[in-house]
Amino acid sequence: MENNNRNEIEKVLTKLGIEQLNVISDILRIENLNELEKRYTLSFPKEYKEFILSFDEIFFENEIEFKPIKPSPLTTHEGKQYFDGFYGLNSLSEQIECYESRIPNCLIPIGECPGGNLICLGVKEVALGKIYFWNHENELRAKLLVGEDEPIDDINLYWSNLHLVADTFMDFLNKLEINQDNVEDGDIDVDDVELWLDDDLLDN
Repeated sequence: MENNNRNEIEKVLTKLGIEQLNVISDILRIENLNELEKRYTLSFPKEYKEFILSFDEIFFENEIEFKPIKPSPLTTHEGKQYFDGFYGLNSLSEQIECYESRIPNCLIPIGECPGGNLICLGVKEVALGKIYFWNHENELRAKLLVGEDEPIDDINLYWSNLHLVADTFMDFLNKLEINQDNVEDGDIDVDDVELWLDDDLLDN
């Protein structure tokens, strides 16, 4: 089953423009991941384990979009949002600690969206395996800092800036697509076309 997951992950990443996939197999990485689970009292879903053990940090050159289950204030009229990339195993602990008091403790950040927003993974039973979009502009700490009257002061009870994206990690991967609106069309340069039209009109 794990090999099937890895093959599916590789196909998705290749489709998204990652040309060279360095699949990693290292006993030390497994030990490090197990240590993370113990240290933070969490459980990584099998699909995400396979991903984080096999691939290092991945950030995309192409503009990547996805359609979340639940829209957020940043969802476009077409129902899409944008995604920058995934954290690697080496930086996962740092990211967990950075956002420890800013997101519910049943979630951890696993990737970035534009504007300082996050993609989070459920690592405890209440949200285990689910993927959420975290909108930093509506986070609890920011509201309290500006003096907004917020009835909730426990971060584990504050979900107003979290929006369900996918029910599983593989579902999230399969939602990712290259934004075709920003893909270059061949070698045509718009400026060159405009200049050619101007010269043609002058010749007439």
